[in-house]
Amino acid sequence: MYLPKTQRKSSAKLLQAVLLLSLFYGCHKPDLPVLPRDESATVVYDWYKFIAMVQRPANPQPVVIQNIRNFGFIGVGLYEAVRPGSIGAESLSSRLYQMPAMPQADTWNQQYLWSESANAALASMFKSFLVLTDANKASIDSMENANYNRFSASTPDEVLMRSQGFGREIAAAIYNWSLSDGFNLSSVGYVPPPVTPGSWVPTPPAYANPVGPFLSDSRPFLEYSLTAMAPPLPFPFSEDTSSLFYKANKEVYDIGQRLTDEQKATANWWADAGGAGVGVPSPHHALSIITWVQENQQANLWKAAEVYAKTGIAFKDGPINTFRSKYHYNLIRPVTYVRRLIDTAWLSYLPTPPYPEYTSGLVGFYAPYIQVLIRSYGDIPVTDNAYEWRGLPARQFTSLSALLDEAALSRIYGGLHYRFTQEISIRFGKVLGNEIAAIRLAVPDYTHP
Repeated sequence: MYLPKTQRKSSAKLLQAVLLLSLFYGCHKPDLPVLPRDESATVVYDWYKFIAMVQRPANPQPVVIQNIRNFGFIGVGLYEAVRPGSIGAESLSSRLYQMPAMPQADTWNQQYLWSESANAALASMFKSFLVLTDANKASIDSMENANYNRFSASTPDEVLMRSQGFGREIAAAIYNWSLSDGFNLSSVGYVPPPVTPGSWVPTPPAYANPVGPFLSDSRPFLEYSLTAMAPPLPFPFSEDTSSLFYKANKEVYDIGQRLTDEQKATANWWADAGGAGVGVPSPHHALSIITWVQENQQANLWKAAEVYAKTGIAFKDGPINTFRSKYHYNLIRPVTYVRRLIDTAWLSYLPTPPYPEYTSGLVGFYAPYIQVLIRSYGDIPVTDNAYEWRGLPARQFTSLSALLDEAALSRIYGGLHYRFTQEISIRFGKVLGNEIAAIRLAVPDYTHP
């Protein structure tokens, strides 16, 4: 084929450049990282579903707030275990309060399978953080080995072993960091403030001692959570029958007196109660929602890990901020007020937990992580199938916000909280969710507008 002289010169120069580059890279190793492949998050989803099955029949059931805290660390550890595989992603050690530097992977010179790193990290963290039987630990080992063997069909052993080692290094670093967070649910040494008519006091039928007065002293993930506090009550405590506070209690009482089967089902759905093999130990109800959303959105490994990390931050800091507010305001529970002023025999439909009323523990846990999901994927429709294993039909919601609203309403049906508490708790929790969602973990891609 005939080419004009100018095109012949251009082609010759291009060929010469290609030959020079080939010679150069044949003699020198390029100073470029080994690029990761776009890996599926299936191994992570499988692990979260598996560990829920492990903990469901536990007897006794896991301590709720402690289990939530543990899964917060696990989410952060998962992110750190796969982070080096995402070009430009930064460690949370530069974002979280007093988080130490994490082990580094040699991505410039070595290949990794990040799915195996996640596999090893999750298996190690579950065994470190969770209260498990020997049989539970053996089942975790079997799950880890099955995943490793599956990966070995397409990945060299040296890559798998390197990836496994890195995941375990991260798991150990995260667990060691967790040991210094000052987590404490005990009330030993707690001196309640002077009792007033509006003060929280132990509630029937168990009249248990308070739980978690020192939880707010635990080291949070965010510096914001060192001092975060819910706003003051929207109106003052009062026993006057014409007051807004009395009316708030009367509403809870009236709803409790005429609960429908549907309202009871809603209260039960979000209570996750019933003991081993009946309820869903926290935070597995929340994790089932997070996992459903991520699978539905087809998140890859790195996106999924980032969202598990950010929702994990919400798991830890949400209760810290909530309990700081609870013991600061020390507000009376509806069951105490109603039995004193309205109906001496009344009991809440759900058992009232042993700590003050304001703000809401459930909403303080749910609102931040739901806001993280909204900021990550939008206010999308969602299916909650947390009780599918019991044969209960899934609950469908038009949006994540609608799901949160129902969870908040369930505590009014249960007789545990005033409506104003739930409404303010949603707003308070969303502030934390937005703080978490604002954490930037990747270098912006300036090649796109």
